[in-house]
Amino acid sequence: MRYVEPVYRPPSEGRSLLLQCTIGCSQAARGCCYFCGSYLMQKMMPKKRFRVRPIKEILDDIISARLQYGEKVRRVFLLDSNALVMKTEDLLTIITAFYKTFPYLERVSTYACAIDILRKSEEDLKRLSDAGLKILYIGVESGDEQVLSDVNKGVDVEETITACKKAINAGFILSITVILGLGGKKRTKEHAIHTGKIISTISPQYLGALTLMVVPGTPIHGNIQKKEFIQLNTHELLEEMKLMVENINVSRDCIFRTNHASNYLPIKGTLPQDKAKLLEIIEQALDNKVPLRPEFLRGL
Repeated sequence: MRYVEPVYRPPSEGRSLLLQCTIGCSQAARGCCYFCGSYLMQKMMPKKRFRVRPIKEILDDIISARLQYGEKVRRVFLLDSNALVMKTEDLLTIITAFYKTFPYLERVSTYACAIDILRKSEEDLKRLSDAGLKILYIGVESGDEQVLSDVNKGVDVEETITACKKAINAGFILSITVILGLGGKKRTKEHAIHTGKIISTISPQYLGALTLMVVPGTPIHGNIQKKEFIQLNTHELLEEMKLMVENINVSRDCIFRTNHASNYLPIKGTLPQDKAKLLEIIEQALDNKVPLRPEFLRGL
């Protein structure tokens, strides 16, 4: 197995076999996402500049993985930031090879950008889903139009909703991530309310919240230095999360987690039934009745 590091995977893919199909992020190559480390790596780390790996290399890695880990691999996660940018036929070749090589394989998952979902036809998405690509992890980040514009996300609210619904209709399970604090002090209320509303509209099966951790050298870091972006303190982040949860009204069961290492308050529940319980825990944290993750244990 060959990796161009650093690599990142969702917390829930901690026991998955990781295979690098693309290197870097195509959105970073377009200059998007001013908050993200991939934006910086695209500019500063030649080895992490976006590219798609040759299909032969990928298939060779699948064979190597079988020799290294045996036949009982149950989960696979495709790296880097958005393997869905690849040609559909190449992805189908990779997915099929995995299921043939690992007879106990239960699922293949990947990060996906909304723009890549929009570019693929409904038929191609359905073919990928039917082939065994089960979960798409999508960074929605915010439901506030101004915040998405400020961080140059590369898609707007309507495009994000359309992409997510298109993926669900094709049979994918969606795991959505949002970023607490992404609007700073200026847009905290709008960010919380509109993020709650976009989650309600999409109604994903999974929702994860991260907390903004500023990467030195990114545009958002520059805005902080110029005092154009003011970060939220811990109490304000909890208030923002509370307001977001208050505004989430999903139409299907949605497992909500804040177990990412960037968060001060790890919580888990299923919306809508656990909404009151989640809000109570956040309120207890605001009243200093629940311990928070110390700063030195936080990370990306």
